[in-house]
Formats: sequence, structure tokens, C-alpha cells
Amino acid sequence: MIYRIMLFGGLLVLLGAAYMVYLNPTETSVALTQGVKVDGTMPFFLLVAIALGGFGSGLFFSLLALRRQFSDFFRELRDKRKKTAQQTLLEGIEAGFKGDTKKAVASLHKVVKLDKRNMEAVLALARLQLRERQPEPALKTLDAALEFHPEDPRLHWYRIQVLKALDDPLRMTNQLLFMKARYPRNRALMTMLVEQFGSRGYWREALEVWQEISKGETKGSQEKRQAVSGIANCAYELARRQWLAGNRDDAAASLKLVFDNDKEHTAAYLLKAEMETKRTDALSVLKSGFWKKPSAVFLLEGERLQVADDPENSSAKILKFYRKVLSRNPEYRPARWLYARFCLEHQKFDEAEVAAKRLRESGFDGPLLEVLAGELACRKEHRLEVAVDHFKKALGCSERLEPVFACKVCDRLSPSWKYRCPHCDSYNSYDISERICSFD
Repeated sequence: MIYRIMLFGGLLVLLGAAYMVYLNPTETSVALTQGVKVDGTMPFFLLVAIALGGFGSGLFFSLLALRRQFSDFFRELRDKRKKTAQQTLLEGIEAGFKGDTKKAVASLHKVVKLDKRNMEAVLALARLQLRERQPEPALKTLDAALEFHPEDPRLHWYRIQVLKALDDPLRMTNQLLFMKARYPRNRALMTMLVEQFGSRGYWREALEVWQEISKGETKGSQEKRQAVSGIANCAYELARRQWLAGNRDDAAASLKLVFDNDKEHTAAYLLKAEMETKRTDALSVLKSGFWKKPSAVFLLEGERLQVADDPENSSAKILKFYRKVLSRNPEYRPARWLYARFCLEHQKFDEAEVAAKRLRESGFDGPLLEVLAGELACRKEHRLEVAVDHFKKALGCSERLEPVFACKVCDRLSPSWKYRCPHCDSYNSYDISERICSFD
């Protein structure tokens, strides 16, 4: 309303100025014939100024009124489109709940076309496309929405999921780095970035991310322990790669970082033993690792190195070490089983039998013990039937082994011999199958 009042006011001023010019024709003609002179023509210039001011103000306010009219028109059109988009969005979501994926996708596409800033429609469409295993259309949808909402974290999060579905590690890594710079305290993002670096073999970068995570965690918390473990594991992978590349000094420095964060890292002790030039030093590393954290792999690797270092006296040294291990840690049953196996291999049946008995008394039960008992029955007592029973238990076979008969013509199987095949009517075609057996 105010624009209309201004418009009519400007027109009235313009009409008034024109009327004043009409009332002074003599002065107007004198001014036109004599040129621009101040003497005697001042009323004329005043009239011209008033006329121009009135015309300019009228034109200005007319344009303002016209702009206001266009603004109202486009706003009403935009509101109508948004209302239509909202209704279509509800229809698309309802179609999605009903399982009509095709209609839901079409409705959501229509909503995005009507209102590109409708985040509900964009996110729903991206989720639906991801669910239907259409990551490329989902990526296009999200990228189009990011042009209008570049700071929306939801779009960036879904973009990470889409890139993961596309198996595009480079772009996913860049996206995660972008999100990490924006949200440096988001542990989920940092963990995903570590996994991404690890999957591509970028262990140094993964190590740096774990170190950043560790700085923000409370000492003694589960998150802190997980971060410390991540640092140790990445440092080990880095050391292993450096060792394989021939960088011994760098590998040693990385292993030091491993032991600074995890003094019980089994793989790091094995790698350190592998890096030693002398077998005696490697054996010392393996023993040190075993005392830090008992593991059968230390004992097996120690056996191998001891035999390679001193073949003549290796048996006595290995037996001595096993007895020392069992005296210090009698509850570690894998060591007792390995000791019994080693005694059995070196004809020390009595010691192997005692070790097997103590294993059974400790509750150790399973295929390994049955194999050990079968070997003892076979080698010491020469009772093959007892040994076979133990081996069958180790294989999960508790009954007698029975043959299966097969037809040579049609390959049909039968638990018993038949004079005629009921499938191909062949006579005398059944014989024992060489490939299949059964246990009754």
C-alpha cells in the first residue's frame, strides 16, 4: 500500500510542475531563446528541477512497486512449489514403507526437482539409493545437494557411506580427511580414517592418526587402551615393511615404538628375533617374549632356532627349557602338550605319558590330546586298535568305519551291496566306493 501512495505522490508532483510551466510561458520562451542565464530565468530552473525530481521520484517508486509485485508473485509460486514438494515427499515416504521402491524413487526425484533445498528429500533419496545398491546415483544426489548446503555434516557423512559402497579409497580418504579437519574430536571419523589408511597400507599415516586419538583420551580408559594398541599395531606393520625393504635402522626404531606402547606384542618379538644376526640373540628375544606373554609360537620358533644353532645338543637344551617353563608356569597347557610331543618324538615315552596324564587331569581335552594318546599307544605299547580309536576321536569319529557302495553305471550310492541297482536296473554293478565312507 505504501508503494502505491508514493507512486501517486510522485505523479502529483510531476503534474504540479508541468502546470507551473504552463502558467509561465513567457519566461520559458525567453530562457530557451537566450540560453542558460541566471538573470531573469530563476523561476524556470526551479520549475525544471521540480519537474525532474517529480519525474525521477515517480519512476523510482513505480519501479519499487513493480518489484514488490513481482516479489509477491514469485514468493507465492515458490510457496506453492514447496507445498507440492512436501506433499510429494510424504507420498514417496509412504511408498517406501509399502515396499514400492520405484514409486518412492520417482516421488523423491520429483521433490528434489521441485525444491532442491529440501534436505529431507535429499537424505531419504540417498538412503533409498544406497539400500537399493545404487551408489553412483546416490553420489550425484548428494553432490547436487552440497552445492546448496556445503556445510551440512549429514551430506558429508552419507557421502562417506556412498564412497565406501563404491569402493573408491582415494576419494573416501580425501572425504575423511576433510571431515577430520572440520571435526577433529569425532572418534568415529578418526577410526574410519585409520581403517582406510590401514587398508591401503599407509601405516605411517594410520600411526599418526592413532597418536592424535590417544592424546584426547583419558588415561586408563578403554578408549585409551584401544588407541595405544592401535599405535603398537601400526608401528609393527610399519617396522615389518621397513625390514622387508632393507631399512634395518628404521625398523628397529619402529619396533621400539611398539614395545613402548605394548610390551606383550607377540609379533613384534618374532620380528625382532628375525632381525637378529646371531641365533643366540634371536633365542634370547624369543625367551624374553615368552616370559612377557606365554605363547606356543615362541616355543615352536625356539625349537627351530635351537636345532639350527646346535643340532647335536639341541634336544637336551630344548627339554631343559621346557622343564624350566613348566616349573615356572605349570598352568600353561600348550607348553605341556608341546613338551609331551617333543618327548614322544625323541623316544622319551615315560615323560610323554606323564605329561599326557597331567594334561588330562588339568581338563585339557580335545583332538590334540587324542592324537598324543594315539601316538603313545602306537609307539610305546604297540596297540594299534587303541591308537585307531584315539585317532578316530580326534577326527570326530566315535563309531566304526563302514564302506559305502556305489553303482559303476549311474554312480548312485547305497549303504549296503545290491545285486541290482534300483535306479538304472543294472545287475552286479555295485562295489565299494573309493571316495566316500560312513561311520555307524
